[in-house]
Amino acid sequence: MQLTHVDFEHHGDIAIICLNNPDSGNTLSKKMALDLLSAAQAAEKDDSIRAVVFSARGPMFSFGGNLKEFKTSGTNPQDLTDTADCWHDAQNSFLNMPKPVIVGVNGMAAGGGVPMTLVGDIVLVDETARYRLAYTAAGLSPDGGSTWLLPRLIGMRRTQELLFENRELSASEAVEWGLATRTVPKDTARDAAIELAHQLSKGPTQAFASTRRLLHTSLNNNFLTQTKLETQEIGANMTGIDGQEGLDAFINKRLPVFSGKR
Repeated sequence: MQLTHVDFEHHGDIAIICLNNPDSGNTLSKKMALDLLSAAQAAEKDDSIRAVVFSARGPMFSFGGNLKEFKTSGTNPQDLTDTADCWHDAQNSFLNMPKPVIVGVNGMAAGGGVPMTLVGDIVLVDETARYRLAYTAAGLSPDGGSTWLLPRLIGMRRTQELLFENRELSASEAVEWGLATRTVPKDTARDAAIELAHQLSKGPTQAFASTRRLLHTSLNNNFLTQTKLETQEIGANMTGIDGQEGLDAFINKRLPVFSGKR
């Protein structure tokens, strides 16, 4: 892949994807959206990758959309549409890939930088980081899946507060509200995410994939529909390679050695 605004590294059974245009505040330009989509899809499709880290280079995570580029293309809405569609496809790839995603948040996440952080199963946030949606402050409405992700994670009222009042949250507040999992010491978010990814990459990858799918459908289904899906997934995992290994290890009081396969 020829990427210029996003780094993609493959280390053993994990992938590390980092926004890498710190001079612009890692703002989302059309090029970054294209690079991010390429990296996310590569990680999604590669079966040798069993966990993914998503983070950023430089002192901030992302200031969101590249407003200078958007202003230039303001007379041609199709340019903005193309960038948004590309980014949304990348977001969807992160959310639906059949392996855990760990996000390491360093510095400010503003505007579209906020929904970027929300695609992870575990979100580790630098204790000095801050969150601010800021869309309406620039006369814009939310994107990046903000209106889908935020109500599910923190509820409608808190989502409305963030979007209408442009309230800024500290790292600890982001954890308290449910935007992030836990804080980590300053300048360690990326390394902590990598360390956790290595741990999860040794786990039951297909069971993790089932868990991701089930959680993403849970708010759209009634109880019986959801539990039928649970039965299907646990049945498939129980009869698979990792399920049999996990059961045998539990019964024989030993540590399991998972292969990431059913």
